[in-house]
Amino acid sequence: MAPRFETSRFHVNFGPSSLFERVHFKMRNSRTLKLHSKHFIDRQTKRNIPEEVMFQIKHFTPSQWSLKTVEVRNDTGKFINMTWEMNYNDARFWITIGFGDVIQTIIMKDSNGQGYPYIKSGKLYDYVQIVNEQLMISDNQLSIKKET
Repeated sequence: MAPRFETSRFHVNFGPSSLFERVHFKMRNSRTLKLHSKHFIDRQTKRNIPEEVMFQIKHFTPSQWSLKTVEVRNDTGKFINMTWEMNYNDARFWITIGFGDVIQTIIMKDSNGQGYPYIKSGKLYDYVQIVNEQLMISDNQLSIKKET
């Protein structure tokens, strides 16, 4: 089945700063992630993910993870999933979190993840930067209203 919309992926080392700022803003609080997706369960089992890592995933605390990549819808410039990294016993684990705090997949990573053809410049890059700048302005205005 073909996706309903086109997407593109950005890496933290060369993606639009406003996109990564927005993901950090939206994910700033600890949360309980949902581990029920069929793909995730399959990967967890096949890759023999340690229970300690599973606990850290379920009880996600963003400060214990590093944001690595963000995927956006090309038509809206808004993020649809993000990949975070955690180190555990000399191994690096990457999880991808989608809508509703659902874990989509998990892998043990042995590279820096920069081999993927990420968007590094161009019209889409500029569009995503502007969209997320505007969203952050809107979010900050909402935060100010809630505080007063």
